[in-house]
This record gives sequence, C-alpha cells and structure tokens, in this order.
Amino acid sequence: MNSLHPIPWTIDGARLVARTAEGSILTSIARAVVADGITVLTGDGETCAIVVTGTFDLRGGSTQWQSRGARSTPYAGRPVAVFLPPRTEFAAENGAGEILWIEAKKPEAPVATGREALRQSPLLQLSGSGKSFDPTRGEWMPAESFPTAAESLPPRRIAQAQCGEVRVERVFAADYKAETLVVDEAVVQDGQILDLSHLPLPAHATEALVYVRCDGEAIVRMSDATATIARDGVLHGKGAVQSLRIEAKGAAAYVVIATGRKGA
Repeated sequence: MNSLHPIPWTIDGARLVARTAEGSILTSIARAVVADGITVLTGDGETCAIVVTGTFDLRGGSTQWQSRGARSTPYAGRPVAVFLPPRTEFAAENGAGEILWIEAKKPEAPVATGREALRQSPLLQLSGSGKSFDPTRGEWMPAESFPTAAESLPPRRIAQAQCGEVRVERVFAADYKAETLVVDEAVVQDGQILDLSHLPLPAHATEALVYVRCDGEAIVRMSDATATIARDGVLHGKGAVQSLRIEAKGAAAYVVIATGRKGA
C-alpha cells in the first residue's frame, strides 16, 4: 500500500514546521528565513540541517564552524549541512539566508555494551587532537565522526550522483553515520525527471519526506500514488520509496528528499 499526501506548514516560533502523523519514522521538516540569527534545540531524533542560502557561523552543541554556506539561491551551488544528534542546540549567526531542518526518529535498540558502547560514546580522547579512539576500528578517529557528535558537512564531504540528467547531492548518504536519515538534494530543471530508482537507498526504507520549491509545478509519483506541488510544499510518502519520481514543469524545482529507515 502506497500513500503520498501533503503536510501543511504551521508556525513554530521563528520557523515554519511540517510535522508528520504520530508513529512516523520521519517526523518533521522545518524552514526559516534567518536575518538576525537563530537558535534551535533539536528533538529526540537525529536531525539534518541544510544551509539553503546564505553564509553563517554555525554551532552544533559546543562545536563551531565559521562562515559556512555560499549560495545566493538554492538553484545554483552546492549545499552545506550539519548532523545533529538528539537534544542538541543548533545556532546560526552572523549571516542572512535560509535554513532547512529534517528530523527522524532514532531506531530503538538494546543498550550497547563493551566495545560497541565505546563506539557509540567514546571515552578515550587524545588531548588536543580533536580525536577519540574507536575500538571497533582500532583507530583514532575525528571526534565528529561518532554518532553522538554534531558534525559539519561542507561540499567536499558531500558525494554526488548522476541520475540521468539530474545531479544529486548525497547530503547524508546511505553509509553515513546517521542511524535513520538518508538525505538527498537536487535541482530538477524544467522537463526533467528525478528518478530515485537510480540512487542507492536503504533496502528497508519505507518512508520519504519530499520538500519542493519551484516557480512552476512538481509532479511527484510513488508507485501508484501521485501528488502535485506548486510553489512550495512538503509531501510525506509511505511505501515503495525507491519508486519516487519527481518531474519539474514550467520551471526548475529545488528538491530535498529524506528517506528512512535504514535497518529492518
């Protein structure tokens, strides 16, 4: 059974938020036009923050990244993203532009013990190096590489894939440390179709959140379900997410697609 339906925006402080129904794996998309800085405390899930436009000094928890983002329009240039673990304060300052947040539930899992517990929350840190020891690899790894740490993803850290005529930015690829979220971004030109069957997605993905901005229309299809977005909107899909196809009509469409879950 496949379903594909729009989610309305609601006002939540300085942000517009589109929330899915209770029980969903992918819980929300939020966006904000930022002129004087913004601070957000993430929820109980993991979050992907994307700098859609503008340049900001960013902070995730206690870690700071200066002058991130360079796009004046979402239709030209590459994304900058930040991974945020649950209940993490995120701030964007000293800049103006737009930011998008996508949140998803973390999977329920038994309490990790032994070496795996250290992999999740490392205890041994190399003083002054910004690295912690990963016992599962037997290596000193950057502290940001652990799933309990916020991490900045500049363009050089984001892989690209070509899906026919459409170039896709793999913001959180399927093998990234996020436990639930896979996030892809693309600009679909007028008349082009973005076909997700050409992208490596998790075999167990059962949901998709689709954000579209365009001056025309975007026709979104998932197996036998179809929906249309004009101007700006969010769709929540359940079912065969690998069958998602997005066609731009009348103008180019900026698209962000989050899919999950990763495991059974």
